[in-house]
Amino acid sequence: MAATKDPQDVAASIQRSIEVSPKGSRRVRCHTLRALFGFQAWTGQRKELVTGLLASRGIHAEPPILDAGLHDWVVLSLPVMPPPDDSKADPRPSEDWFDHLMSVHLDSEREVEMYFASPLFHGLGYTSEHEAAGFRFDTWEGVSRRRVEADLVYFQDHRHSLEDGIPLIIVGAKSTSQPPDAGTGQVRSYAFWLKPAYYVVTNGDVVVAYNYQGGAVPDVKVVDMKRAELRERFDELYRALNPQAAMAARQAKLDKLTADS
Repeated sequence: MAATKDPQDVAASIQRSIEVSPKGSRRVRCHTLRALFGFQAWTGQRKELVTGLLASRGIHAEPPILDAGLHDWVVLSLPVMPPPDDSKADPRPSEDWFDHLMSVHLDSEREVEMYFASPLFHGLGYTSEHEAAGFRFDTWEGVSRRRVEADLVYFQDHRHSLEDGIPLIIVGAKSTSQPPDAGTGQVRSYAFWLKPAYYVVTNGDVVVAYNYQGGAVPDVKVVDMKRAELRERFDELYRALNPQAAMAARQAKLDKLTADS
């Protein structure tokens, strides 16, 4: 191996530089990252090594190092993530439930919202008490107020307001004719005002979930699955997004803010 530096020491130095950064992140080009680790060639094996070393210290790279070109920018951050969760739905949704969700015909945004997203979150442990469909709230740009509407917001309980409610997850639904990431920017902008634990975008064929980091550092993609994979990957989705896990994720961020203040 052509590395002339101890990779563990380099990863530790990067971690410290992120911790003392006012932004809570560092933006570097991949060729700079390669040079920091002392590599001449930037092979797939070395990218995997660097990815593993950074991940072992809780460092998240966006975009992933394996996907970035040599001259691409990568943002390195220390996102606040929830403790590991190995829970499973009890009871697990029935086989009929899976059959229906995986075969139901979807077309419009409203059909995706009503016939896929809402039933999916009920299967994840949310009830009608948690669910606020068409949730309206105000956003501000300077002194200009704008009224917007989120497709679905799941709160901790029946209190569906920004004054005394606790939003856990925002869901943006798009029609099946739209690419799966079509609504990501809009839902992320809503997250800035609602401060949920997660936001989710779906076109009925793909479900993508992000752990919201508050806007200072990149959000972390925690789930990216096709509807056809729902049965086999349901436990993965449940561990990330069930109400207790979402509340733990939100509390982890609050604890970090309290510790830093």
